Amino acid sequence: MTTEEHKKYRKTTKIATPSVGIDGVNHAVRALRAYKEPASYKDLAKGAGLHPVYMSQSLSASRDLGLTEYAGKRGFYRLTSDGEEYGRFLSYGQESDCKELLKKVILDNPLWSEIVRFLRMSGGQERDPLLLVGDIEGKLGKRWSPSMRNGYANAYMSILEFAGLVRVEGGKIVSQLPREAEEKPEKGEMPPPPMPEEYLEFSIGDSFKVLVRKDMDSLGFFEDQVKENSIFAPWIKHEKRKLEKASFEKGDQD
Repeated sequence: MTTEEHKKYRKTTKIATPSVGIDGVNHAVRALRAYKEPASYKDLAKGAGLHPVYMSQSLSASRDLGLTEYAGKRGFYRLTSDGEEYGRFLSYGQESDCKELLKKVILDNPLWSEIVRFLRMSGGQERDPLLLVGDIEGKLGKRWSPSMRNGYANAYMSILEFAGLVRVEGGKIVSQLPREAEEKPEKGEMPPPPMPEEYLEFSIGDSFKVLVRKDMDSLGFFEDQVKENSIFAPWIKHEKRKLEKASFEKGDQD
């Protein structure tokens, strides 16, 4: 992909970026269902006794999920058909049905396709949610602050866990989706060589890939070459912890 193609891809790419978790989504759906007609975030916040900014963020997150949509003019929302069903399950305390519906909605929603792809590629391995945020940040061509990254990470983790798409262990996410099948080479085409085990890999889709030798000195050198708030920072931190843990466990065995 050329630089111009990459820029065009980033301009046209749309990915869900919820800034609140499942609690906010549920607040928004309940508030709209109770209102029984299209409403603004201010009206809904007043009726639900919540801060207008929080309600606005909650409605935006629920819209990213396909549970709400704009009603006529910007700032007014209504429930979608999936949102109506989800709200009905919520009102009757049918949490398992809410989870199943949300899982289906996410898997069918184009705005979540890159997130689902990340989970499938993880293959059940433990991942720092900031790695997911870094992947999305790169695809969108954004430069988020550390606090924004943490906010998105917490929101993704909350929503995906509720939908049963990840398991959360010690602040890390473990995908519950089957690993994405590797593409088989065409007949007569040589398969790509496997990545050497002594290297660590950071990649963002097909856009670019970085290989760093699997040792603390190489990671430290790479860390010195990138900016503190770059998309590489959480990945470097995560890989350092893994190496430290492996070194510690090896020491105990010796």
